[in-house]
Amino acid sequence: MSSLQMQTFREARRAAKRISPKLSPSALAGVANDVERIVTGAPPSAFAIPQATRRDAFALNNADGSTSNPYAHGDEPIRAANPGAVVRPIGTARRVFLINPSLTPEEIDGLAYRIRTMASNDAINSVIVANPLEDATCNGDMTDNATCLPSFMEEGETDITNLKNYGERPYGKKPEVIKNILHERFGDGLSMPYVSSGYDARKMHEMGMTIDKARLERELMVPLVSLSKAVRGSYDVTINSSASKVPLITLPHGLVTDAGYSLLLGSYVLATHSAAFRVLNPLRGLAFDPVGLSYLLPRVGWEFNQASSEHSAAIARILALTGYEANAEDMVATGLATHYVGGPHKLNFLERALMDVNSHECQPLHPKPKKLYGQEHEKKYDINEIFHNVTVANVIQHVSEYDAAGASEYGCYLKDELDEETGLFLKDKDPSTAMPDERNQMYGELSSDLVNWAATFREAFDEPTVEGTMEHLREIAATRDQFEGRSGCEEDMMVAEQARSFVMNMEKRSPLALCVADRLLRLGTEQGETVDTCMEREMASQIRLFTKGNGDFARWVESGKGVGLVEMPWGDSSLMRKREDTFSGWAHSGVKEVSEDEVKEMVGV
Repeated sequence: MSSLQMQTFREARRAAKRISPKLSPSALAGVANDVERIVTGAPPSAFAIPQATRRDAFALNNADGSTSNPYAHGDEPIRAANPGAVVRPIGTARRVFLINPSLTPEEIDGLAYRIRTMASNDAINSVIVANPLEDATCNGDMTDNATCLPSFMEEGETDITNLKNYGERPYGKKPEVIKNILHERFGDGLSMPYVSSGYDARKMHEMGMTIDKARLERELMVPLVSLSKAVRGSYDVTINSSASKVPLITLPHGLVTDAGYSLLLGSYVLATHSAAFRVLNPLRGLAFDPVGLSYLLPRVGWEFNQASSEHSAAIARILALTGYEANAEDMVATGLATHYVGGPHKLNFLERALMDVNSHECQPLHPKPKKLYGQEHEKKYDINEIFHNVTVANVIQHVSEYDAAGASEYGCYLKDELDEETGLFLKDKDPSTAMPDERNQMYGELSSDLVNWAATFREAFDEPTVEGTMEHLREIAATRDQFEGRSGCEEDMMVAEQARSFVMNMEKRSPLALCVADRLLRLGTEQGETVDTCMEREMASQIRLFTKGNGDFARWVESGKGVGLVEMPWGDSSLMRKREDTFSGWAHSGVKEVSEDEVKEMVGV
């Protein structure tokens, strides 16, 4: 052992000696951070994502920066702001609480490190990523979880008998860090949380990143790529990462936009009834963030051999160019989510089940081959490899209502044996005499408005240019007048109105950003492209759009306008709502004015 290693070992032992159950959670976390920094060489950004060391609640801050914990120790530090995410142990699983919808560049890099280390840890069984959507004491109100405790620990396990002036919540009301966004397709009266947007583009400008390409790449774009790879479980030799061993499970209850999709690249994405995905960057004068969307969107439905794979190109352009909001059914039908779980209460069942599942290391069924003393260890095929993570997959299947594979997986070998009327039961089985758990029920094809619209407007979105697509849609929208008021033409009216809606949404967006996004999608479909090559191209084009002098992003930032989301303040009724204004003063009045040279300059071709 070298002298440097010996010194590091002594420092780690001295730090470990300070660990005591009498320490407050913050002091204990500080000691744990010291040990981690000394032993593992964790980067400073890792500590921007706090990691709880025991079951105590991680209390979020009040508006003045003080902790909301009424039992706080005297050594509780006053944090300037709540962290963007918090990691907590749940038995043999780990839970990542997404506190803020947007993370700072340091938090993005830190979360990437945390996920990489947890995914390669064979002493746990899985990593769960979800926004803090549970609070049993608030009767299902998803905006008042201030404790960052697992959902099953929220009820009956937190002492609230001595609270003063904190209502009935364990640690008081959480300050306003997450905005409720009104659901675009379910009326103005229903709201959903904003799960993740990745980062706040306007804050990046305020931090001065948009005037320094090197800094923007180093501090924001590279961490975004690192986070995407960490969630995907990709092995990265450039940062000496270990291979991913345990699955990452994301349960988004609310809206995910743009770079936030990097958190949905894991093994499992469990969509609740309020899950949704949108691409909003063109409303800011930007294209794709470097998370691989230009590779993934044109290939939706491919992984699970879904019907949506026949219209993947049209689906990709609808999502990227029109800002269409894909709901939970759309996400599962296209493979953007792997499972549909229904209500957010399923997170409770998931946590309780996974906390008792054996760790990755303790999941094998066959014992290791015996080795005699002095015998050289031969590296052989792991006979238990097929058994790892199977229990986790079974738990997820148990809490889900259906998955993205649907009939393609379960009914592919039984099509001739299913009844012709419903296609759900075996022909020889009478549903009226068989118990529900005895029936071999197959899930039918999933219904999705997004897939239906992609099939309807396939020719329009197959046009070689954005201008051609918009002109084609305008022609369809113009047929509305001839069908209005005519009996039996209701479907034609719906198609014309949807075409009109697509055109209006595209006209609100930056013409240059639309053309760049469209070019990235087309390049991403070419043979030989990989998600890594697409992310490199996305990074280069996004940096150019961010830093372009008097470009569309600079104009949007200076205007102070938003992206058209509707906010519903906490505690207010649905009548109290505010819609963000959208920007319209782009450098080009329409896509016709965008030249081919400008697109090539941004994309780098």
